[in-house]
Amino acid sequence: MDKFLLASIRAELHGVPEYAHKEERTASIIEKYLMECSPDELYTNVGGNGIIAGFKGKDEGESLMFRCEMDAVPTENGPVHLCGHDGHMAILLGLAYILKEEREFSGKVWLFFQPAEEVGEGASKMVAELSRFRINFDYAFALHNKPGMTANSIIIYNNVYAASSVGMELNFSGSASHAAYPEQAANPTFIILETVEEIKRMNSQKELFSDFVLGTVVNVHIGDANYGVTPGYGTLRVTLRAYNEMDLNAFYKRIESFATERCEKASLNIDITQHDRFPATINNAFATNKVIEAAERLNLELKYSDSPERGSEDFAHFASIAKACFFDVGNGFDGDDIHRDGYKFNDEIINTSVELYRAIIYK
Repeated sequence: MDKFLLASIRAELHGVPEYAHKEERTASIIEKYLMECSPDELYTNVGGNGIIAGFKGKDEGESLMFRCEMDAVPTENGPVHLCGHDGHMAILLGLAYILKEEREFSGKVWLFFQPAEEVGEGASKMVAELSRFRINFDYAFALHNKPGMTANSIIIYNNVYAASSVGMELNFSGSASHAAYPEQAANPTFIILETVEEIKRMNSQKELFSDFVLGTVVNVHIGDANYGVTPGYGTLRVTLRAYNEMDLNAFYKRIESFATERCEKASLNIDITQHDRFPATINNAFATNKVIEAAERLNLELKYSDSPERGSEDFAHFASIAKACFFDVGNGFDGDDIHRDGYKFNDEIINTSVELYRAIIYK
């Protein structure tokens, strides 16, 4: 595959970064290149701006799905490709060009260009539409570039790839008072601070859970900017994450119980809601072995991660309907980590990734 062509495609996609659910120009570019590859099936506007291309092999066999992401990272200066999704799309388009020329494989290959990954909504929306197109697959694969790891190394995660997580919003309401008479208020400030301390305590109490958990305070808002008023309301927003779904549920319940009990004693009302729930992304052993065997045939350096990623991945929705493997490709040491201003996607990993996917298909 012409690495200069794929680098050029990535640069083109890099130049039109778009927010989740707004990937119209990105989708147009992808569709343009896919049309050159003559897929047997092509579906657009799936789960929003998502695109699915299907390629039939010469014989009956297993159905394989490969997925990439379309949206860019939101920043103060607008959307920017600081996660490498532009590179991931170029990889899948490179695979499409190979499938155009080489149909000497068994089964069927599906290429999924998924929107709205950054907000964790695109995968579930695509999955919900699959029955409409009568699409199913036996295996699902996805990769992510990983800065700080040797370029073109393949990083394998046994069992869990990425943590489950949930956003927790706690809204406290009481009654305000004149700041000169704080004893007259039902003020949530101290309950909010106690809840933050309790989350901090649970983060360090490993015996409460079977594996890694982490609660991160992402936002606190109490009362108004008024020096004459004791606050009567407040909001605490927290992201909880865990490698084990049962631990995540237990963590949530503990915080819910703690805050509710404190509010009852302080004559405060509390309303708790969930947001951005991600299941854990769990790798299947058979799918993972396909990646390992392909990497070994290509003599690529294999590394095995000691622990899952702390972040969450909505690829978990695809993993729930097929045998799946999500792995990383080392991005090298030039540049910063993903989602940071100094991040740089390494074009040298595009061809390696295409060839690895190719080796999974053409055994």
